[in-house]
Amino acid sequence: MKSCYCYLLALLLVTACSGNGRSVKNEFRGKLVATKQLVETGEKKFRLDTDTKVKPPYIQIYTDDAGDCLLTFLNNRKNAIYFYRYSDTTYLKQIAFEREGADAIMSAGAYYVKSPDSIYVFNRPLIEIALADSTGRVHNRVTLLDKEDKEWALHNPQYLFSPVVPLMLIENHLILPGMSPFPENLADRENFRFTACIDLATNKAEYHHLYPEELFGNGYNWGGDLILQPYPAISLEGKMVHSFTCSHDLYISDWKNDAETKVYGGGNTAGTIRSIDHDAKGTPDELVYACYMQQDLYAALIYDPFRKVYYRYLQRGLPDADLKTPLDSKPLTIIVMDDQFRYLGETEIGTGQEWNWTNSFVTAEGLNIEHIGDEPEDDDFLTFGLFNLKDL
Repeated sequence: MKSCYCYLLALLLVTACSGNGRSVKNEFRGKLVATKQLVETGEKKFRLDTDTKVKPPYIQIYTDDAGDCLLTFLNNRKNAIYFYRYSDTTYLKQIAFEREGADAIMSAGAYYVKSPDSIYVFNRPLIEIALADSTGRVHNRVTLLDKEDKEWALHNPQYLFSPVVPLMLIENHLILPGMSPFPENLADRENFRFTACIDLATNKAEYHHLYPEELFGNGYNWGGDLILQPYPAISLEGKMVHSFTCSHDLYISDWKNDAETKVYGGGNTAGTIRSIDHDAKGTPDELVYACYMQQDLYAALIYDPFRKVYYRYLQRGLPDADLKTPLDSKPLTIIVMDDQFRYLGETEIGTGQEWNWTNSFVTAEGLNIEHIGDEPEDDDFLTFGLFNLKDL
């Protein structure tokens, strides 16, 4: 009986992403010519205190009034933002937030430092934005949660912020990129907008950006939050560019409306991506995990204004993956495009066990990606590998 069960489970995993669902083919697979590659050119190491762990949940690069580039990151154990000078990795200060009282931020999930005394903090439990100053005092709050609406989560975005899904500021609007955590929400795709935009002058929120119909219409099921997270970037022209995990294309729109255009943004080695051949409601976890692990899926999109290129992350599929295969074992390839989305090349850098790719950002020194060491002393430093372009 046990061997029969194992056989049926293996068969389930193999057939999870086949059948009558949506197939997204890579029309340029094997046809693209690379002219550049990414090479690791150095590293940056920031010493941590004993209360701080590696893999901070949120990072923002901020330029202060003196023109210094600062690395800031969130320590969720202390509910505090840490500040370091990026150039020489010197620790500067921290801003800690109270968890109770008039200035309470119960659990900071993300933030945007606009100026020393205008720090917009996402208070995760209450799904609100709090405006705080450099002492941690809160001056204003904007809530996105309607406690009276018992089905609020079914028609409003949820937020899993990270350095590659960041809070952004455009035309005095704070942009909160969100997602649908439930596949069944997209049965009403035309009415589900995943980006919240808060007008900082009026404290009013509007919602924009639809999941593309060609990918998410007709009941196509791509699984849970591992696949439903859109990854945003801001172009040099101030446009929103979205990378969807299940598309070789990129989708471009204004930040304040839903209309979109599409450009190719895929890789030379990426294969066909298939949805789950199962009703969205009640999809077994085994199917969701198999579809995520076994096939090529895209992730973060980062615009580099210093080199005027885009980096798009591709997590390579592991065809033999099963339920015991670690989530972070997928190989990571970085595709590079110029500012007109023309393909320049792609480079495989390792796996998610070596590179915490969600902690990625750009500086004048290169593309920074958090490196995960395997020695005890590595936990004493927040370490970033620096990547730069090299002509082939």
